[in-house]
Amino acid sequence: MFLDIITIGTFILACLVFFLIGDAIAVGRRSGKKRNLNLNDQSSNYYSSSNVGPFRRAMAAVIPQTENEIQKIELDLKRAGYYRSTALVEYLATRNLLVVLVLIVTGIGCIAADPGSSLPEIIIIVGLVVAGGGYGLPRFVLHNQANRRVHRIQKGLPDALDLVMMCLTGGVPLRTALQRVTEEVRFSHPDIAVEFDIIRRHADANSMSDALKQFAKRIDAPDVNALSLMISQTERLGTNVSTALIDFADGVRRKYRQRAEENSSKTSIKLLFPVIFCMAPPIYILFFGPAVLELRNFIIREHQPGGILESDSYGESISTTSQSVINQSNSTN
Repeated sequence: MFLDIITIGTFILACLVFFLIGDAIAVGRRSGKKRNLNLNDQSSNYYSSSNVGPFRRAMAAVIPQTENEIQKIELDLKRAGYYRSTALVEYLATRNLLVVLVLIVTGIGCIAADPGSSLPEIIIIVGLVVAGGGYGLPRFVLHNQANRRVHRIQKGLPDALDLVMMCLTGGVPLRTALQRVTEEVRFSHPDIAVEFDIIRRHADANSMSDALKQFAKRIDAPDVNALSLMISQTERLGTNVSTALIDFADGVRRKYRQRAEENSSKTSIKLLFPVIFCMAPPIYILFFGPAVLELRNFIIREHQPGGILESDSYGESISTTSQSVINQSNSTN
């Protein structure tokens, strides 16, 4: 009975997967037609890209995603440095393909297993766990990569701003300064070099203010947002950009120094638990170990024949003591 249920469930799952793949292909074609007719369909444009094949577009749409979740994934892809137009579709297709393959292998394993044993149940549980991990692990890895790249950008931003300031004080325009700094920091801070190059290209296409706004929107970090707002206001008001950059770089360094001092202050509290659970037991052993061993040896030695803790000698000493007490009381009477 259980084998029949697993077979029917696997058949339904396979039919559902092929149905979703066909539906995603149809959605991709419909979205392409709508795009040619200049119709804006935000929900279907996420999965449409002219640089990927229909299979990837279909696999990207196998597992439905909300618009908010897709926007978060797209933001993490940009923060992690994946700026290709097909990055979102490739990420969703790879993750969904992994989940679908795990489910198909799980169904095949349940059918091939002995129905009289508990192996099908174990295969189902393991398959569901692996499928859940295949769905959530890529998202966790992507978010971790995005945070690490943003941290590297924030850490190297003061040094890059110092170079920009030196170029500005020498009379070089801001766009040319960004180009020169991009060439200088390409090996020491490659992430900042990529971002500065993107800012310069956006500024050539539109304006420096809009390019900085896009930069702040891509990175989504407090220091980057403050830098974008500061340079935009400086250009709009016509004040000296180099002075503002110097103050901003000093402020960022001061903030990192305060964070380092804060972390160092927290270190003593964090080390308290390892000290208690790792270093205190050896100290207690060194202090109380000799006394415990000496007490053990004393008990063993005195329980031997002739010792004061021997059972016979202890009984005789008690009887002798009681007899002497009785004799003393009789003599008194």
